[in-house]
This record gives sequence, C-alpha cells and structure tokens, in this order.
Amino acid sequence: MILPVVLDLRGRPCLVVGGGDVARRKAEELLAEGAVVTVVAPEALPSLEALAAAGELVLERRGYRAGEAAAYRLVFAATDDPETNHLAARDAEAARVWVNVADDPVACSFHVPARVKRGPLQIAVASEGVAPFAVRRIRRLLERRFASGWSAWTTAAGRFRARVRGKGLGDGEREALFDRYFSSTVDPETLAVRVPSAREVDEWLGEPRPSAGAAGRDGEPPRAGLVSLVGAGPGDPGLLTLLGRRRLMAADAVVVDRLAEAAVPPDLPARVELIRVGKEAGNHPVPQAQIEALLVSLAREGKRVVRLKGGDPCVFGRGGEEAEALREAGIAYEVVPGVTSGISVPTYAGIPVTYRDEAVCVTLVTAHECRKRDGQQVPWELLAREPHATIVGFMGVATLASVSERLVAGGMDPRTPAALIERGSTSAQRVVTATLRDLPATAREQEVVPPALFVIGSVVRHAERLDWFSNRPLSGVRLAVASPADGLLSLELAGAALVEVPYPLTPAARMALDALPLDGCLLRDASDAEAFAAERTAFGNGAVAYCLSREAAGRAEELGWGEVVAVREGARPDELVAVLGRRLEEVERHGPRRGCD
Repeated sequence: MILPVVLDLRGRPCLVVGGGDVARRKAEELLAEGAVVTVVAPEALPSLEALAAAGELVLERRGYRAGEAAAYRLVFAATDDPETNHLAARDAEAARVWVNVADDPVACSFHVPARVKRGPLQIAVASEGVAPFAVRRIRRLLERRFASGWSAWTTAAGRFRARVRGKGLGDGEREALFDRYFSSTVDPETLAVRVPSAREVDEWLGEPRPSAGAAGRDGEPPRAGLVSLVGAGPGDPGLLTLLGRRRLMAADAVVVDRLAEAAVPPDLPARVELIRVGKEAGNHPVPQAQIEALLVSLAREGKRVVRLKGGDPCVFGRGGEEAEALREAGIAYEVVPGVTSGISVPTYAGIPVTYRDEAVCVTLVTAHECRKRDGQQVPWELLAREPHATIVGFMGVATLASVSERLVAGGMDPRTPAALIERGSTSAQRVVTATLRDLPATAREQEVVPPALFVIGSVVRHAERLDWFSNRPLSGVRLAVASPADGLLSLELAGAALVEVPYPLTPAARMALDALPLDGCLLRDASDAEAFAAERTAFGNGAVAYCLSREAAGRAEELGWGEVVAVREGARPDELVAVLGRRLEEVERHGPRRGCD
C-alpha cells in the first residue's frame, strides 16, 4: 500500500547519490521544488557540472561515504552500482530518512509518482513501483487532456475561493458557489477550461458592477464585450506574443485572417468560435465592412472577441479602420501589437534591414498602391535617390514590375540588390534574390505567389552569408506531434517546425495543421499511432509516420499508415535529427516532399 503525500522541500537538505541521467533528473526535480541539493558522484554529467558551477547545487566528486545519508531529509540513490545504492538505502532507513532507490521498488521507503503540473495544480499517478511503464503512459494521456489553460484556471480558482471565504457564508452556500465556478468554466467531456471574466465572478458573488462604458450613438444599448485587435506575427507561431496568446485563450470568438491561421494555438479550447474571414489577392470573400460589422455584433452579444491579424494590426493591417468602427459603435477595444512582417521576415531570410554605415533608415510601403486609381501615394522618385535606405514592400508580387520601373526611372541603380520572400518565417519560406531590374522576371520564373514581400537595398547582399533560417538541417520540415512535445527541442533547433496538437483534434488544431503543408507525424507510442490514424484526413495521406518506439511503429503498420519510418528506441536527440535529415535528403532526390496542402 502507498499513501500519497505532498512534501514541502523548500530549504530542506536532500542528497542524490550518482552522477548519471537518472541522478540528473532527480536533482532537477528537487531543485524545482526549492530543495537544497547535494550530489555525490565520482563522475557527473556536464549538465550537473553546469548546475554546480552556477551555484544551483553542491557537487562532491567522490564516492558515497557510509552513514552520510543521516544528514539529509530525503535521499535518492541512483548509481549503476547496486551495492552502493543499497548501502545508502540502509543508512537512510537506520536514520529514519526517506529513501528512493532507482529501479528497485523493494528498497524504497517512498516512490515518486508521475506528475502532471499545471501551475498550482498537480495530478499524481503511481503504481507502487510495479508498473512504471503504465504510469508514464497514463501521465502522457493526462498531460494531453489537461491543457496549459488549467494553470491560469487554478490560479483564478484560488482567487475565487479567497473571495468566497471572505463573505462569511455557511458551508452549503460556499459549496454552491464552488459548484457554479466549476460547472461554468469546465467542460467535463473535453476537460477544456476557461478563466471566468471579472464580471461573471462579481455576478456569482452577488456584486454586480456598474455598466461598462457609455451608451452607443442613437440610443443604442451600452457597449458590451471587448474586442482585442491582436497581431499574430509573420507566420512562425512562436512569434505570437504572450499577451496575444492570453487574449486568445480567454476569447469567446476569434475572427481570423488567412495569414494568421498558422499562429492559432492548437490547444485553443473547443468552445471558442473560429470565424475565417481570410482574404487573398483579388479575392475578398468577406468585405471589410462586413468584418467590422461582425466584430460589433459579436461584442454586443457580450462576447470577448479576438480579431487575429497577420503581422501587426496597424502595419498595413487595417487595424486603425477596425478600431474606428468599434469606437463609433461604442464598443470597448484594445490593440495588442504583433511582430511586423516588414522587419521579421527579412531577418528570417538573412537580411538585416539596417546595417551600420550602410542602411540607416527603413521605409515600409504597401506596393499595392501602384494599382490605385486616385494617383500615386508613395514617392518612389524620392526613395530612389536615397542610397542608404532599405525599402520593404508589402503586397508587392503583382506590382513588382511597376515598382522596379518607377525606382529605376527615379534614379536608383538597376543593379541594386533585391529580394522577394514568400511565406516568410514559416516552413514554406522561399527567397528569390536578383538585381532590382531582374527581380520581376526572376520571380515569374520561380512562380512566386502571395503572400510575399520584397526588400530592396544594399543589405540584401548579406542574405546568403547570414541566412541562419534556411541553412539548418531540418529547415522546411513541418511535423505534427501530440501534446506535450517534451524532449524535442533539438528538432526545433535543427529547423523543424513542430505543431503540438491535442487529441482528439480541436477545430483550432485543425486550422493550425491546415495552414501549411505537413511532412509527417511523430509517434511516440501506440496510443499516438491510434489517435493520429483516426485523424488521418487532417494530416494528409502523404504525411510520414516517424515512430519513436517499436510499439508505435508496429501499431502504425497495423493501422495501414502509408509510410512508416522507425527510429531506434531510446535514440538520442541528435540521432533523431540525423534520421529526419536523411529522410529529407532522400525525398528531395526523388522529387518534392509530400504533404497536405
């Protein structure tokens, strides 16, 4: 029998005997809980050496000394020598100190359960040490079901509890309020959660707030809800700001542009309404006036609305127009800036838009104005005479030839370096470079299509030498992986774009997956193979199953996965990068990579 307990280890001395990978994990877990950690080992991993050098723990490079376990509150014996482990365990038992011996349940006086941590919330799973493989898989299952939103939800629940306790209510009334908080914010089927608004909490507690804001024009009802104009960044989901993500996770409805779909968090709760209003060159299925009316309508229903836009809302994103429409309607709104494509996309192509003594100013223009009928708005002739500037043009594929002609006519050297960047910062990024005079023809030959922006100026000549993004071994590879994507940092550093999805797939996860071609799925175990096989249509028939265990590979083959690539079980991260790299080279030799469009 085991009795689960929660230990407060803050400031308490704990001993780890051993210097290998298991010892490292135990030391890191103890440090995360605030313990004072001593590691004893003749040799230790570099990561333990680094922690010691940083003053995070004490590392004594020697063998275990008989009896020393008695000086600690908790002991982990994790060497590859059973005799040393048992000596430390006997010493700890004799001193009535709790001890855990790696891979030896009988010698343990306590077991560490597998934990799912979401901020203050912790869920523990244990098997008395008899079936650790089952515990690991149950934990993974729980981690997928309990998304990151539970952290903020638990913190908010703590605040709610404090306010309820402060009201001096009886037990029955308190429990009724706690039930209301839970039932109103937790979906028992999907385990999706949301943080309640301050207005909701006030209403539950019988403390209604005064009306939020003045009435709209012509006697309209008082404004309700809130619209957040959020910049999604240039396309790389990692460039969505923290504030932008918080607004998305708390939203009731998200009105999303086509170029922002890749940045939609796959773990966005299924309750959030997703409304596509994407525009393409020459195709605006939802006119701007209708988008603005939609934002007003949703807000008047009392909803928290996110208008998710590519790049920054106010850099050629019509954010100002939408803010004006909301103000006129008496709707509360805010603007959450995003990483603008005009600066970040050139950087992803190895082009610094400024460079000392070479480019001292940057001009962001919408080249689309070349097609307007009300006359020229961009002074191309002035820009052409500035040799120490960089010109970045948005929406410029169709008008590139006209821009080139005007700049050359205005006096710019036709040999000026220029580039056109398609789907910048994403796994589908392509960069075409040429001289200003030749770029339009080169772009046509290469069949560059929107979305793309151009860069003109001397800084473009740095592109090949400073291209950090496309030169990585797995650049261009986009892979789906079941949440949580633990231990896969090496793949990201090697250039792979990982789409971390919950399953069953949510509408947001499907949107994120569909935004760009997918090369494969990483399957860690049989449950991954089963879940992803059930969602095969979302991943595309060309997606390869990269299996990180024998059971995953076997199950994927049983389920008829089109192509299965098995990776050695327990492979190091660098081995995984090598396998994917070889696969990429193989596919490129035989034609374009497969994926879902």
